[in-house]
This record gives sequence, structure tokens and C-alpha cells, in this order.
Amino acid sequence: MATAAGLGMFLATLDMAVNVALPAMAEDLDADLQSIQWVIVVFIATQAALVMGAGSFADRFGLRPVYIFGASSYLATMFFIAFSPNLETVVGFRVLQALGTGCLYAVSPAIAAGVFPSHRRGLSMGFTAGTQALGMLAGTIGAGLLVGWLGWEWVFLGRVPFAVIAIVLGVWFLERRRTGSAAGPSFDFAGAVTLVTGLLCLIIGLRLGRSAGWDSPVVLVLLPLAPVFLAAFWWFERTAQWPVLPGRLLRLWGFNVASLSMFLAHFGVFVIWFIFPFYVADSLGRGALALGLMLATMAFLNTGFSGAGGWLCDKTGTLPAGFVGLLVMAAGLFYMGFLDTESGLGEVALRIGIVGAGLGLFQAAAYSLMMGSVPSERFGTAGAALSLSQACGRVLAVAVIGGIFGWRSDHHLGGLAAGPEADGVAFIKAFKDVFLIGSSMGLLAALVFLAGGWRLARAGPTADNPQTAEAT
Repeated sequence: MATAAGLGMFLATLDMAVNVALPAMAEDLDADLQSIQWVIVVFIATQAALVMGAGSFADRFGLRPVYIFGASSYLATMFFIAFSPNLETVVGFRVLQALGTGCLYAVSPAIAAGVFPSHRRGLSMGFTAGTQALGMLAGTIGAGLLVGWLGWEWVFLGRVPFAVIAIVLGVWFLERRRTGSAAGPSFDFAGAVTLVTGLLCLIIGLRLGRSAGWDSPVVLVLLPLAPVFLAAFWWFERTAQWPVLPGRLLRLWGFNVASLSMFLAHFGVFVIWFIFPFYVADSLGRGALALGLMLATMAFLNTGFSGAGGWLCDKTGTLPAGFVGLLVMAAGLFYMGFLDTESGLGEVALRIGIVGAGLGLFQAAAYSLMMGSVPSERFGTAGAALSLSQACGRVLAVAVIGGIFGWRSDHHLGGLAAGPEADGVAFIKAFKDVFLIGSSMGLLAALVFLAGGWRLARAGPTADNPQTAEAT
């Protein structure tokens, strides 16, 4: 079961390889920087919208069927995307892939939490975060090699064997059990549908607002609809027999602190995944292999420090690991903001490695805090909440920080004398601006985690006790 959980997180995070392939995909599919970002935005938006429903469904009807469905959907879409003839088809099949990935993200931490005893929860969540980082490591190294040798299509086809193994493990080794009987409370379909619709309206509306203009008719329809559907979701949750997001979870400090700090951390760090590839390709003039090695450095240290963070959580609690990890991550992002066209790969690797180490410490602490705060029958919902926080942070980083990057680049370009090097200089200046914003988000996440940790410490040892959560 632990292997299945680890492979689920591994598969889910292999998608980071797509960021390495973005320049090659843009060239082959004849897409510009703004258009190719839809490959990321649509995927993350759909995953964010669907993951809570997947987690709640798994808690109600069992982790096993959701895991198997997620791995099977994932496998099918690898072929569909790889053989897509144009960008529109790729984006369409990325929606289906996001459904499978969301299922894996929701249930894998829940499976791992059920395997290890409660006094080893930090170790189990360090294992979860570590396999997540290992997927980033394998994806970035593999993508750099595959794109250079065989083309971007193999970034997807190369995952097929792992998806097949995940399906086999799910079918043969995951327990056939349910958290409730078929005659129990009905699943909250109305809540799931309104949440999906509201989040898609919000995220797609924000993205279109930046590209098509805030006065675009589509944007003027989508953005006002988002709060309407989210309000409807909240109303349905108050009356549902088995709500997608139970209100009692929102009264738990551990649940809120873990979710909010995860959102802020990924909002800050995701600038690496959609701006940094173009820095390596355009400013440094390096290929996909160099980019893969740099991202692999981050992922390697993330993997190692996730395990260390889990061990530290069991020994000293979640607060030290999470707070220190976020400070280190913020320092690394700040340091990266001073890279330029003359920076060597060694300098880049050092700075991005610092980010990876800090992120690993923090994620182990965040998962441990979350799973230690909720009752066991809601582990799927808890894992989904963290995935939703990550996804929202990432997609809003693309929409918001991407817009800031474009604005700052144009601003700097306007202040430079016309010439062949003006675009490159403006890019580096805007690059520094957005990495400073990312660092600031990391510091804000650290303050949230610290304040929440103090609040939990004052509340006493029962604050993170699932039995207390059940009685709340």
C-alpha cells in the first residue's frame, strides 16, 4: 500500500516535466509564450476544480476505486496528448489528464497516512512529500533527455510504464474497503458541481482577463459567475449529508494553516516553473538538458529534505520544520532574483537547490500538520485540500505573476535604448522583479505557519488530535 501511495504521488508530480518541454512544444506547435501557457493553466485549473470532489468521493466510497480510476485516466491521456496534432487538442486532453492527476493527488496521502501509525505521521508525510519530489526529479532529468533525443511527445509517452505499474498495484494490493455502506449518506453531487464550475470560472476568467482584456465579454461573464457558484457551493455544503468540504474542518486551525501556507508557498515558488525555463533557454542560451539538470537539482534536494523534514516533525513537531523550510525557500527565491545573462550553471544550481531544500522541509511539515488535524475518515478530503491549495497557488501565479512579468518587461523595455540587446536586458530586469515577489510570498507563508503553530501550541496537545476534530 505504501508503494502504491508513493507511486501515485510520483505520477502526479511527473507532470512538472511539461515545464521543461514548454519551449520545444511552443516551437513544434507554432505557439507563442502566452498561448503555450494554456497547457499549464488548463491542467492546473481543472485539477484544482475537481480534486476536492475526488477526495470526498474517496472518503465516502473508498480510496481504491478512485486511485485505480485516476491511474487509468492518466494512462489513456498520455497517448492522446503525445499524438495530438495541434495545441488545441493538447489542451483539450490535458483536461482529462487533470482529472486523473487530481484523483491521485487526493488519495495518495490518505493511503500513506493509513499505512503508518499516528506517532510516525511525520515519517509517513515525509515519505509522501519525498515521492512527490522524486517525481519532480525524475521528470526534470527525464524530460531534459527525452526532449533533446526524441522530442516533447516522449515527455508523456515515457510515463506509460509507471502508470501501468500503478494500476496493477491498485488492483492487486489496495484494500477493498469502504468508509461507509452503500446505504449511508449520499455523495454531495450538487456541491461538487458548483465548486468545479465556480473555480473554473474564476481561474479561466483571470487568465483570459490578462490575455484578452478585462473588458472582454467572456471575462465579464466568467468572473461575476464565479462568486455566484461558490456561494451556491457554500449553501449546498450546509445541508449536504456528506459535504465535499465539511464546515467542521474549516474550524480546525491545523487544516487552515496547512492549506493557506501551502497556497502561499506554491504561489511564490511556481515562478520557477513557468518563467525560469525561458531564462535558461533565452538568456543563458542553454538547451532542454541544462534546464532539466537545474530543475533536477531542486527536486533532488527537495526529495532529501522532505525525508529529513518528516523525521524532524516526529522529533520536534511541525512548527520548526515548516517555518525554517519556508524561510530557506524564500531566501533561495530572493537569491535567484540576482541571476543574469553571465551567471554560470553552478551559480544557478546553488540557488535553485536552496529553494528545493526549503520546499522539502515545509511540505513534509504541512502534510504532517494537515493529516494530524483531521479525523481519519476525512484523510481523502485533507489530501485534496492540500492539492487544491497547491493548484490554486500555481495557476494564480501563472495568471497574476505572469501578468506582472509582462508588464514589468514592457516597462523596462520602454526605458531602454532601442537595440538588439534591449529585449534581453528587459527580460532579466522583469525576471528579478517577479522573483522578489515570489520571495515575499514565501516570507508571508512563513509568518502564517509561525502564527498558526503558536496558536496550536497554546491550544495544547489535543489541537491536532483527530478525536478532538471529530467532536468539534
